[in-house]
Amino acid sequence: MKHTGCIYMDPRTPTAEHQPSRKSVGTEDYQTEIDRLADQVEKKMIAWRHDLHQNPELPNRETRTAKIIADHLKSLGVDEVRTGVGVNGIVGVLKGGAPGDKVIALRADFDALPVEELADVPFKSTFVDEDYPGGPFPVSHACGHDCHASMLMGAAEVLAGMRDQIPGTVKFLFQGAEEGPPVGEDGGAAMMIKEGALETPKPDVAFAIHVTPFPTNTLYYCRGDTMAASQLLKITIKGMGVHGSTPWMGKDPLTVAAEIITAMGQVYRQVPATEAITISIGKVDDHGRFNVIGDDITLWGTVRCIHQKMMEDVDMRITRIATHVALAHGLTAEVSFDQEVPAMYNEPDWLDRFMPTMERLFDAKDIRSGPPQLAYDDHSFFQIACGGVYLFLGGQDTKWTDTGLEPIDPSKQIPFNHNPHFYVNDEALKTGVRMHANVVMDFLNGKI
Repeated sequence: MKHTGCIYMDPRTPTAEHQPSRKSVGTEDYQTEIDRLADQVEKKMIAWRHDLHQNPELPNRETRTAKIIADHLKSLGVDEVRTGVGVNGIVGVLKGGAPGDKVIALRADFDALPVEELADVPFKSTFVDEDYPGGPFPVSHACGHDCHASMLMGAAEVLAGMRDQIPGTVKFLFQGAEEGPPVGEDGGAAMMIKEGALETPKPDVAFAIHVTPFPTNTLYYCRGDTMAASQLLKITIKGMGVHGSTPWMGKDPLTVAAEIITAMGQVYRQVPATEAITISIGKVDDHGRFNVIGDDITLWGTVRCIHQKMMEDVDMRITRIATHVALAHGLTAEVSFDQEVPAMYNEPDWLDRFMPTMERLFDAKDIRSGPPQLAYDDHSFFQIACGGVYLFLGGQDTKWTDTGLEPIDPSKQIPFNHNPHFYVNDEALKTGVRMHANVVMDFLNGKI
């Protein structure tokens, strides 16, 4: 049992065409070199992506993936490669050959999900993790982290190939367990920071990309509020087991659990309608059987709030409902919140500084903005610590219309992240590399 993040957006959500910035970074000499090196590394990136896709690993178990990434960074001759940071995370440091003391961090996650892959691709995953806590689980890259890792490996190769032109330092943050480690284990971005991922040197800014079902090689961004704060919710209802034919002789936790789940809907009526929140119970652990009422039941769920300030208030209301409903029936309920992830916020000032670079890479018609999402990404820990921007890169056969996002082929569906049919076109990988490398060069050269 673990906490899963990443993205989802209602395809009917209204979006807006991007309004070009007043500032322009112009065309730089290094852009041509980035494009040339990105062309060279594209086939390797696709091969890495297919390999990682066919060999997915769940959070805190990404040992093979981590070794592939670390070996690649070492082969490039970067100045430092630290492994085992936050369980399986890797930190690479590339010092440029031109004068400059600024530091930029690029981040990619690389863990997979306990989701059976149903996408019709020749490199689909058939792996089942027999040993993972709570398993066995079929495993797949249903959120595109194979793409994130491959794009940043490609960016590292491009930047290493033009090291002499880099006026500063690049820090590569490859992170595991973005989807949340198993309950009872530490991992992810918070643990990487705790173990020094942002020290010696400390980045001045952090940048990350997430692939989406939006049209291939298009850009999407949120201004200000971007993704939700998140917590893993656990509610344990303690009763007294008894034979199913004599419920009055015990204390039935199952009916109380059902009432608590239903009562969670009241929280939405207790907070302002303008505050976007979600409370979802996704798993029920029961120790009974068809003719046995068990002693206790555990509910597992997730709590999301777009605004960080609302989380404490929502937690209080969840706790009050669960404990009081249980008490009304003569039982007890214990409520706990774990794996806290802060909200993602794209500071307008940072976004305004980054967008001229994006405008150089994308046509105006291929850039859209929209409202925040109730999904999460623990890159928020890095962005809070360093400042920066989090952007979305499209990778599917879709199109924007007046009514929202639609598949190009109307007979097909749009499989969003975490869907068993989720896919990303390989053509998006080179665009991701160009985004990473141009952001680095523009920032270190004072253009951002």
